[in-house]
Amino acid sequence: MTPDILNIIGLISNIVGTLILAFSLSSYISSMRLAIDGHELYILSVNHPTLPVQQVTGTNIHMDRDKKKTSVYSWIGVVFVIGGFAFQLSSHLI
Repeated sequence: MTPDILNIIGLISNIVGTLILAFSLSSYISSMRLAIDGHELYILSVNHPTLPVQQVTGTNIHMDRDKKKTSVYSWIGVVFVIGGFAFQLSSHLI
């Protein structure tokens, strides 16, 4: 393979890896935001005695599911980024 082709493969691999990382982490961050909003709603309802106390349950289920999914996809994204770096490094060494 020529250095130009290796460099292009490395660039594409880096782009794919960073997109996988971004999308996988965005789902986990949105589930964390959901949990924080639920806890904030509970704290606000407890601090105001005139309002009924509202509890949000089940946020840990969403966070655990997204954490497992995120860890798998994050490793896939990291492998793509490392592979892209290796392709780019090998294109410069040839």
